[in-house]
Amino acid sequence: MGGLCGVAAIAGVLLSHPSNTVLEIPVQASATRTETMAAATGEVDTNAEGLFTLDFLTGDLQCYVVNTRNQNGPPSLFRSNVMGDLQIDPTSKPQFMLLVGRAIFQGGRTVNARPANSVVYVIDSVSGNFVAYGIPWQENVASRGGAQTGALIPISKGSARNVMIREP
Repeated sequence: MGGLCGVAAIAGVLLSHPSNTVLEIPVQASATRTETMAAATGEVDTNAEGLFTLDFLTGDLQCYVVNTRNQNGPPSLFRSNVMGDLQIDPTSKPQFMLLVGRAIFQGGRTVNARPANSVVYVIDSVSGNFVAYGIPWQENVASRGGAQTGALIPISKGSARNVMIREP
């Protein structure tokens, strides 16, 4: 009888404590914005992140990647202008959002280049249009400490808004 009470007491103590299991989701990204500029970071390859900036006044989007092999060496820089891709009227005042997501592409690899591990999304909240851009990253150039330049490549476009909004 005493043993049974002991087992019951131990079971009661164990069952009264909630599980402390916590789901950890590793996220290494940041973003911020002002009235005229947005910035975010995202993984380019396993050794480096890129700094993505979007100038609201000009529509210029760029990805700046520090040289991880030579800190004094030139950085890599990729650019594009989002105004045409988002079909924005140049006389309007767009309201941009900038987000960076992780994407490990299975296809599209060649000997010299593959898409980087990030996709940068630009959304115009006035029209609802969005564009996703990829980075043509060359790991072999980065591993030698070389700088890369080029255009950010639109890989997908769409609209987040399902109805047209008319101005009064």
